[in-house]
Amino acid sequence: MTIAGRKKCVAYKEAIVAFNKNILMKTNVQTQNGYGIPIAIVVAGLLIAAAVFWTGSAENVASNPTKDTNGGQPAQAGKFRMPDETDHVQGNPNAPITIVEFSDLECPFCARIHPTLKRIVEENEDVKWVFRHFPLSTIHSRALSAAVASECIAQLSTNDNFWTFTDEAFVNQQKLSDAWYREMALSFGIDSGAFASCVNDKGVVANIQTDLDEATSAGGRGTPYVVVVSLNNQLIPFSGALPYEQVMSVVEQARTN
Repeated sequence: MTIAGRKKCVAYKEAIVAFNKNILMKTNVQTQNGYGIPIAIVVAGLLIAAAVFWTGSAENVASNPTKDTNGGQPAQAGKFRMPDETDHVQGNPNAPITIVEFSDLECPFCARIHPTLKRIVEENEDVKWVFRHFPLSTIHSRALSAAVASECIAQLSTNDNFWTFTDEAFVNQQKLSDAWYREMALSFGIDSGAFASCVNDKGVVANIQTDLDEATSAGGRGTPYVVVVSLNNQLIPFSGALPYEQVMSVVEQARTN
């Protein structure tokens, strides 16, 4: 692609991102379906997909991590919510380094990085892992329903069961369906009526929308999108299913910043 062409793509992407943020802030309309999918999620997915197309990538091919700073301060600090008690956390809750993953349960690249992040947390006591939702509903039709099911399992049982569900979802992506979600809920001892009520709760979808908004505000344009929070709260973002060695290099960088 020529330099002029690249500049045009960058300008187009910036326009998309600006419009995307405006839509996400203003749109609250709900469609009439089983999970009450907000139009904002659909529009966001379309705009993200367009941005991905115009920048020549697809569902985020792995990219090199860069320290996202501006004058010594995290460039996205005002747009990134630091981990708190509302998050799903795996590993040592007091670990000084946090891997925040924005993920889509139907995304094949998210499935690829999932065991990598799990291994890192299991092997490193100073690292914890936070999971936030980033369902790209326009290209993954079951992503939002899977996210809703995971949140209902967390609400109606335990955080451990939330993580077990995500493990199972990634290795059984071809099975993602209402019937499979109900089967998983029953395996955790969740009442079927309570689960059915939860998955139709618009508040659950609104919380997932919040995660999606945060992902795009923090710079996410595809899945998986990861932000590593260092010892000194510096942000080190990367996109795509990086291999174990590369993710560990980011962790090492976080240990010294």
